[in-house]
Amino acid sequence: MRLPVFFVTLIRKTTFYAAFLACATTLIGVSADDAVKQGYTIVATQSVLDDADWAKVVDSLRTKYADEYKVDVVAWDDSAFDRLKEIFPKYACFVVKPEEATAERLASIWQGTRELDNDPYGDVLWAIITGYDASDALRMTQVKPTIVESACGATSISTKYFKSSVVFDEGKKNHWRVKEAGKEEEDRNDAPDDTTHAVADALNNTQLFVTSGHASENNWSIGYAYKNGFFVAQNGNLYGVPSQESGEKPFLVEATGSKIHFASGNCLWGNINKPCCMATMMIKHANVDMLLGYVVPTWFGYMGWGVLDYYIEQPGRFTVAEAVYANNQALLYLLENDKTAPEAEKLPEMKREGLVYDRDVVALYGDPAWQNALAVQESGWKQELGSEKAEDGTITWTLTIDPVKTETSHALVDSNGSARSNRPIFQILPQRVSNVEIVEGQDYGAVITDNFVLIPLSKKLPEGKFNMIFTSK
Repeated sequence: MRLPVFFVTLIRKTTFYAAFLACATTLIGVSADDAVKQGYTIVATQSVLDDADWAKVVDSLRTKYADEYKVDVVAWDDSAFDRLKEIFPKYACFVVKPEEATAERLASIWQGTRELDNDPYGDVLWAIITGYDASDALRMTQVKPTIVESACGATSISTKYFKSSVVFDEGKKNHWRVKEAGKEEEDRNDAPDDTTHAVADALNNTQLFVTSGHASENNWSIGYAYKNGFFVAQNGNLYGVPSQESGEKPFLVEATGSKIHFASGNCLWGNINKPCCMATMMIKHANVDMLLGYVVPTWFGYMGWGVLDYYIEQPGRFTVAEAVYANNQALLYLLENDKTAPEAEKLPEMKREGLVYDRDVVALYGDPAWQNALAVQESGWKQELGSEKAEDGTITWTLTIDPVKTETSHALVDSNGSARSNRPIFQILPQRVSNVEIVEGQDYGAVITDNFVLIPLSKKLPEGKFNMIFTSK
């Protein structure tokens, strides 16, 4: 006898999504008896574990996820990744003090989490929790599931899928786009000559903040092609410093309301070179609970900008951590595919160099299991995953892709940024799988690992609706 087929669309319409996710194995056709708690592993440095205030961060995560996941705590020593390999969790949260959040540690996370099994791809969804002090890090563990409905761009972003938004043009003085709830977006030319105060004010009314332009660990230049102000991290504070031409004085930046920050096009914003820097001050004073940023100067941009292709352009399909993970696997796919490609199909040398450069240098700060996707909306294509389980334990998986518009389904609404577009179709599996065999779609060039399906966009894909079918144990 076979169990009935159920199709799952990753719908995040309410803040009860975490509870929905916890029972996802039942919804996709795996019985409750077969359901096994997935893992959430906290990897903390010894200095965190030995510090009473910082240890509260670990305890908060352990308590928060005790019912939903199998929670383990691992000391970050020479055997930490060996322990992760034994546990093989779905999520790994690395807790460090700010002075320990180095670029070297970041690289070790990217590399170590790719080496938990024999394939070249990432094996867990992860992020780093830190802060200027323990209270900031503790706050990041206490965020609740949320639907992101408002955005502020200090560079051009798609606002189609947000209820309200404001986008400041970094290349054209006085130009901005404003979208109020229930109204169409207005394209306007009446923004202040200096937008430092306007950007700081907008932070109080937004859930997602996206930036680009010149930056360092200590400051950010708000304008790119014209004179504008700065944000500056100094003396444990975040300051707005308007341009001299404006005649306005520096002021403290303090924003309320939990938010996500993508420093997609900024150099060094994610590099915590000392406790008081842009990353920690945004966490502390702008109430940023998840921050994405480069720890090096950025020039290629695949990892920083490409997250928008998954997170914004495919609304409701991915949380931030999932979008970062998907984007990194897409990058790895290009590098891996290039190894076996015929000479005529090899990546251009600069592109390969750029991908290698970007691979391990973008940091994600926050709780990797935080449910924070946009509301589910119709976008370029519908994507559904279904399963059917046989008596011998074999599961047949069906991934259905249904384009809304065949010719333009995968086109971006807003392609601003470097190395955008042409991201593979990506599906995170709700449970680990093994002994995978492709039943339909052998010619698509797909990669199926133990926890995801990746289908590259190519001429090999059928026009219109198609299925990718595979079996696993």
